[in-house]
Amino acid sequence: MDVALAIFNIGVGLGVLAVGGALVYLAWRTTPLIRESRALAADLRRLTRAADAELRPILASTRELTGNVEELSEDVAVKLDRLSDLMNALQQGLERGTITVAAGRPERLPVESRETQGDASDQ
Repeated sequence: MDVALAIFNIGVGLGVLAVGGALVYLAWRTTPLIRESRALAADLRRLTRAADAELRPILASTRELTGNVEELSEDVAVKLDRLSDLMNALQQGLERGTITVAAGRPERLPVESRETQGDASDQ
């Protein structure tokens, strides 16, 4: 029985030694993988900082543009309301007969853009 116990203990010792050796071998083989993982993590941090630095001005410009779009859409809404009022007044005038439509081509009036109106008022 002592011989069997001794053989068992020797077998267990050799097994533990083999497992320890395998763990050391695996650790030695995974060292480059660990180094690469750390390098990738550093690259990811650098990329995140660069993306953050690039996106901040873009987001600021986007906020400014959305503010301008909101202002312009309010402007368009006011002008559409005015146009609707003018169209309603024209329709009512035509129905009452206070406005007549002449046959023929109307004269073309010069159309001034905002830029030319601003230039004329500045002088």
